[in-house]
Amino acid sequence: MTSRLYSTTRKLFRQVFASLKSLGLLAILPPLSFVLLAIYLCGLIFLDRRQNSTRMADWFPGRAHDALNRLLTTHSISTRALFQAVIGWSKHLGTGYLVLDEVVIAKPYTRQSGWVGYIWSTSEKRAVRGLCAVVLLFCTGAWRIPVAFRLWRPTANCAPRRYRKRTELAWEILVEVAQSGLPVEYVAFDNFYTAGWLTKGITRLGWKWVGMLENKTKVSYCGRTWQAGELSVWLKLKWRKALSVHARSIVAYLPKYGRLRLVVTKNRHGNFQALATNDLSGDLSLIVWRKRRRWSVETLFRDAKQFCGLASCQCRVDGAMVRHIAFSLLAFLVLQFLRRYPKETLGAVKERLQREVLTNSWSAPPMLKGKVASVHLLSA
Repeated sequence: MTSRLYSTTRKLFRQVFASLKSLGLLAILPPLSFVLLAIYLCGLIFLDRRQNSTRMADWFPGRAHDALNRLLTTHSISTRALFQAVIGWSKHLGTGYLVLDEVVIAKPYTRQSGWVGYIWSTSEKRAVRGLCAVVLLFCTGAWRIPVAFRLWRPTANCAPRRYRKRTELAWEILVEVAQSGLPVEYVAFDNFYTAGWLTKGITRLGWKWVGMLENKTKVSYCGRTWQAGELSVWLKLKWRKALSVHARSIVAYLPKYGRLRLVVTKNRHGNFQALATNDLSGDLSLIVWRKRRRWSVETLFRDAKQFCGLASCQCRVDGAMVRHIAFSLLAFLVLQFLRRYPKETLGAVKERLQREVLTNSWSAPPMLKGKVASVHLLSA
């Protein structure tokens, strides 16, 4: 099958093939599915837009586009088994932290997919028609590793008894990762996932968590019941030069959560936030830095959309949409494998791989000086 590829694309295919083999996916996939997956990821990485099976087969003609379509629809591939292999590989990297969040992929013209419905988009500040994926990210060192995800099905597209909230999907993947034995220091998330029952469940798993409270959350402090949004008015916040915020840390009782450590902050824009954690002995600076590291998942969503075709799937089959999301997250991980040094951006990696394919890895000719360049231009 490799012999059918263009000579300029074989190097990219071999690199992707070796990366997937290092993750241990060759042991859980049939050989044909593994090779097709490598071709599919090559297409996601190499193409900038319209990453569909037809264009992938044009650039990587190892198999026809129908074979790539069958990879999405009929092959016996378990996306959960794929990410279990990723979790098993991640264990050797050491202890890290988890970030839980969701991404909204706009699909305004899709009418026949059960995953698509109207959902609030924080980036666009309005309800958009699209699909929502709850993603769990494991970060350690220079690695950002998606270890689990679930697609949320809107209420109108499923039976009432089978409907599950996004927080329920989040709890499902957290339990799945906890059972795998991944070394986790703490879990970070925003105010949507700071629900009382969910945070108590994370505490029972033995993990520390850092989240953000809604302004109307009730807090018992100094013999009085407050709202979380009112604490910033009554507490005297101190300027923290290392964090560039005004902040104050207290230990309070919350009826829905129990005893928590709260960190009330005010940034330079005048915005107040009430951070919460079950780490009662945690330092104020440590809690603020843990919450700021949640931004890693936002860069995952940005890079996956820009460089890995996260939003390019147009399949009508529900299973195909799930597998495409899984393959896009795997392509995001493969791009990190192909970095030459840890701080190399994924955009630079993708541009370098594209240049190798288009130039056949030839180096650029030396620059011409002024008079010689003029002669060459006139003769041309």
